[in-house]
Amino acid sequence: MKNAIDQLYTLFSTDLSAKFTTFYKGEVAIVPQSYLPALMVFGNQTTVVAKSTAKDQYVYDITARAVIDLKLYLKESGTNDIISAQMAMYNFMEERNADGSLKSDTVLGVLRGNIRTDDFIFNNDVTITYSVIQTGEFFYYKADCNFTATTDLLLRP
Repeated sequence: MKNAIDQLYTLFSTDLSAKFTTFYKGEVAIVPQSYLPALMVFGNQTTVVAKSTAKDQYVYDITARAVIDLKLYLKESGTNDIISAQMAMYNFMEERNADGSLKSDTVLGVLRGNIRTDDFIFNNDVTITYSVIQTGEFFYYKADCNFTATTDLLLRP
């Protein structure tokens, strides 16, 4: 899984450097406010699929998590503030051009623009979930982009 995370980290930190302040390889529980917006890439699970008696295929469940400071969107006006935060996060994760195509400077745009690398295929279904999280007195807005990376068949040792 390490190689898939390394490749994704390189892709995201290069192509999304204008949108995110900080990039992490691995899950970070609390990101300092001055490091936001942040994007982290981490693995959740590895599945080994026996394709033959001599070869296996590895499927890695991966999350790309974007985190922003919810306080930047909160004013005294009420519920529209949360919608503003959701729209800001949407712009980080999956914003589209006028013709409906994904913008290349979004997390999903980078992922879909690099479906195949030398070692992995990132072409399975993608799920993006949005939520508010609280850590002490600090509120984050986060989006988790969940997908898989699949290797070609590898010989068993």
